Amino acid sequence: MLRLRASHRTEIAYAGVVHDSVNEVRLIPREDGRQAVEDPYIHVEPATDVYLHTDAFGNRVAWFQVATPHHRLRIEATAVVTVDPAPPALAPVAWDAFAAPALRDEVGEYLLESPRVTLSPAVEAFAAEVDAAGSADAVQWLRHAERTVCESIEYQPGSTTVDSTVDQLLEARRGVCQDMTHLFLALCRRRGIPARYVSGWLYEPERTSPNESHAWCEVWLPGHGWREFDPTHPEPRLDHYIRVGVGRDYSDVPPVRGHYVGADTQEMAVTVEIGPAEDPARR
Repeated sequence: MLRLRASHRTEIAYAGVVHDSVNEVRLIPREDGRQAVEDPYIHVEPATDVYLHTDAFGNRVAWFQVATPHHRLRIEATAVVTVDPAPPALAPVAWDAFAAPALRDEVGEYLLESPRVTLSPAVEAFAAEVDAAGSADAVQWLRHAERTVCESIEYQPGSTTVDSTVDQLLEARRGVCQDMTHLFLALCRRRGIPARYVSGWLYEPERTSPNESHAWCEVWLPGHGWREFDPTHPEPRLDHYIRVGVGRDYSDVPPVRGHYVGADTQEMAVTVEIGPAEDPARR
């Protein structure tokens, strides 16, 4: 079990005055069976009221409006998250388990194409490479797909944008965690495996550079429920992952989404800080 203090700060500078800035923020970690959340807090400058609701995917969403004229916007989210150790290793799952009508009724939306996950000819061609190795069961296939995406796509920050498609990724063979996640989702859905996008943060204590937001996948496995896979870091150390939002793809869970009236955005900086939280029992 790991107890972590996490903060995510977004700072936006505009080229001039803006007003009527309305934003949705998905930066509050999920409270579920794998992690517990303490003291979640959203701070906004210029100061304004922040309202909370839960979206259709069970994510906590903060909403606010800044009506006063301003040149900068700062959004900071903080929380203490206790992450349980990784669950037991996965037992084999037979392919015919995914044919159950009840499963499709429960998680059918994660079997379909979505705005950023399409089953194009390029995906089909890449999937043929994955399938060529064969698979005795779905778990074995998933681990192979996870490694194949990692080995086939060069991790290169700045090579894609949040709007890049899976086809563009497969053409360039360069991208970041969001792109690799979308490709892995497409592979899963093509094989009839329900899979969803996870946004969050990855605690890497050995890093010398600042932490970053991260994206990975959850797959619904009969007999196991939702289990995590990360094509950027195959077979991940899950007690270092903080889950913030889930959805069909990135378009359902952007950390900050909004609109405003006024000058163009001049600069945007995002900072993620994660470290061990003090144990309250030792205070």
